Amino acid sequence: MANVDSLLPYILKFEGGFVNDPADAGGATNKGVTIATWRQVGYDKDGDGDIDVADLKMLTDADVRNRVLKPAFWDRWKADRIKSQGVANILVDW
Repeated sequence: MANVDSLLPYILKFEGGFVNDPADAGGATNKGVTIATWRQVGYDKDGDGDIDVADLKMLTDADVRNRVLKPAFWDRWKADRIKSQGVANILVDW
């Protein structure tokens, strides 16, 4: 069966680190997670009372996996039930 831990390195390889390109409608992004998505997660990493770019810059690989990739994407598609890792990766990354 497919495993989210096999997809994570692939995602991180292409999503890289922090960027805040004014031409990108997604706004500030770190490790493929936009500030809007991180606000939906609702985790104030620095404990200052708001969820902002400072929190986004603090994301770890574990945050991406446990707070965004697995609950919002992997589990949504029930990818643990997919036999082919490749099919699961394509579906979830899409």
